[in-house]
Amino acid sequence: MTIQTDFYQVSGFRAHSNGWFKQYDDKPMIRALASERSKDFRPGGSDAPLELVLGILPSGASYVLLSTEQMHSFTQKHRLSIPRRPWRSSDFLSLSPVYFRTEAELSSKLATYKQRPRNKNRRETEEPKDNSQANRGYVAGPISVHYRAYVEQQRMLYHLLAKLIMPEKFALSPPTWLAGVRVISIVFVQWSVDKRRRDERLQNPNLIEVGITDAHFPSFFDTLTGTTLHLKLKQAAKNPHSKLPNHSKVEEITKPELPQRLRTLFNHDAQKSGMPLIVLCHDEEMTRSILGRAGIDIDSFESGLSGLLPLNPTGDKMQRHSRSCSPQRGPGSAYRQDYSRPTESQDRGVQSSLRHGALRHPTAYVVDIQKMFYALMESKSPETPPETAKLLRIQTDTRTCGGDDSILQLRMWKSMAEGAAIDEQRSHRAESEAPCAELLPGPAPKQEARSDNDDDEDPNDLGECDPNDLESAPPTLARAIDDFSDDDW
Repeated sequence: MTIQTDFYQVSGFRAHSNGWFKQYDDKPMIRALASERSKDFRPGGSDAPLELVLGILPSGASYVLLSTEQMHSFTQKHRLSIPRRPWRSSDFLSLSPVYFRTEAELSSKLATYKQRPRNKNRRETEEPKDNSQANRGYVAGPISVHYRAYVEQQRMLYHLLAKLIMPEKFALSPPTWLAGVRVISIVFVQWSVDKRRRDERLQNPNLIEVGITDAHFPSFFDTLTGTTLHLKLKQAAKNPHSKLPNHSKVEEITKPELPQRLRTLFNHDAQKSGMPLIVLCHDEEMTRSILGRAGIDIDSFESGLSGLLPLNPTGDKMQRHSRSCSPQRGPGSAYRQDYSRPTESQDRGVQSSLRHGALRHPTAYVVDIQKMFYALMESKSPETPPETAKLLRIQTDTRTCGGDDSILQLRMWKSMAEGAAIDEQRSHRAESEAPCAELLPGPAPKQEARSDNDDDEDPNDLGECDPNDLESAPPTLARAIDDFSDDDW
């Protein structure tokens, strides 16, 4: 499959689809899209859900898109004009799959992009903007809203590793790391009665225990296990609302021993192993502070997955045609605002990296469960993983335990990453009154996996399995560590 770099907007503000069937009426187009049964639209089979593309702009606005191949197939079949001036992959922070089981689901989604009546008090010279239910909160001003793409990038990673989608459809070169990535889920449990200011706790955290799960994606998707360790610090205080480990190997160490243990844990060379490292945490700022004090080069860590999932930039020919230059011609082809377009030097840099092989990975990609929760639910995340898990309807027990919470973080990530697209998943979770995972709305409709493993497992059921049964991640060559004195801890 050719890597797609041009995308066509379906419905909404100045959509490419405007005027395809009936001006200002999307019903005929929705019926036509929902009736598509070809592999371009239903890669999992004719009875699988319709798979379109969801693009998130730097402003936070989202649009439902057709890939170039989908657009050509659709317009040719229905004898429609080919739209000009498509969105480019470089216009978006993320491109990810969005699924529709029925015509009603597609209609409901596209209805959120319907434009509201024009404000009579608006000046004639004022540039029209997208005022739809889906986007009116994201298009005003130059502010970048990166957190929405943050969630969709996690979904993209899950679908890629589970072999549910083709990377080329979403402007990605086939990654070299599809065999797997190493994930370290780490939880630093602090004294809950500590009333010091945030900046003081960042400088000198009062740690009680540390939980670590060393796991491998996509193996974890099936086993829900990893090598889990509960490090209890000697002579540390005890939290009033804590519990004993049930799924962790317990080890008691002194506080001065912790820095070396952390440095050994993060002794991973992504370049030599060919396996990227993802650090899963709950409060990235605090995690970076503690790891930095342990002598770990946190400056080489990268926040989020943008570097792991670089969208292919549009070719030079298309780069010369900026959408902001002049209006399009033809029905539904009016001027489209250019949202935070990357510079040509940035495009050239990414193109050069893609042309010369695999991208150079940072020491680690950091994914913060708190950020994911905030982006998904649009509300502040609680202080601890168990409290966040309760709001996600994954478990009801809010007592802390470092080791068990580290594997709980992985379960929370999987629950969000395998779920529906961001707005639909938020709606499903908000409507659910279930107290636990068993009654959660199911994950996004899955395409037929392109592998021999067809086992169906509940992603939220640990059952009787022992998280320590999974073999630890493959060994890697150690990277050099700068001299560091444990006395600084």
